[in-house]
Amino acid sequence: MACASAALVAPMRVSLRVTSAAPPARRALSKRTVVTTRAAAKAGQGKSDAKPKPPAGESANGEPAKLQQTYTFHTPGSVQETDDVVVFAHQTDEEASKWENSHVSHVGEGNEFPVRVGVVIGEFHNRLMDRMLEDARVAAVSMNATLDEVVWVPGTYEAPLVVEKMLDSDLDAVVVLGYIEKGSTLHGQEMGATCSLVLKQLELEYSKPVGMGIIGPGATAEQAETRVAYAGNAMRAAIRMARFLAKPEVQ
Repeated sequence: MACASAALVAPMRVSLRVTSAAPPARRALSKRTVVTTRAAAKAGQGKSDAKPKPPAGESANGEPAKLQQTYTFHTPGSVQETDDVVVFAHQTDEEASKWENSHVSHVGEGNEFPVRVGVVIGEFHNRLMDRMLEDARVAAVSMNATLDEVVWVPGTYEAPLVVEKMLDSDLDAVVVLGYIEKGSTLHGQEMGATCSLVLKQLELEYSKPVGMGIIGPGATAEQAETRVAYAGNAMRAAIRMARFLAKPEVQ
């Protein structure tokens, strides 16, 4: 019955007409618009000769990148962000007597133990990552450490697996570099929280420092541009911790 009924139905003819909308008429520029355009062009003359400014967060002469000095209650980053001599209260003549019966130290001080470091870095935002890797390299050189191995991974989420392999080698420390940008969902937050927890667990499991040079999560492109120095800070922190752990009384 179904076949017979189908045969009685006359086939329908469907015709499609494809049309394209006429392009909108070009709006004539008003005299005011023309004058404004010419004025803007004239104002831009001569600017091409000006020296380009270095990217935010990066110095022009190859020195370590700087962070914005927005701190209120303490020295910006203290020994992490400056090569100047930093004096803490317990080191001053006025305060030293309070600590005569206490052993106060700073990890890695007075220790030139040779440290070999590996870097795991995300491929996303490669131009930013290139600058962060250079800042990490400069920091390692300034502290007489050796940057033995650099491994690029697709993104921050893929870093922990490579970090584990490095920690299981003869390297003394590992530094992770990446950027988890601000998005329209909580994807970046979830990824950052997961990686942070796993990396800290690996650090404790292998008793080797893992420097966290990851910008974000939730950082805008503008914020990331001014935080390239996170890389150098992570490298210096990892080297100091490795030298502390190398002390015979700590092992």
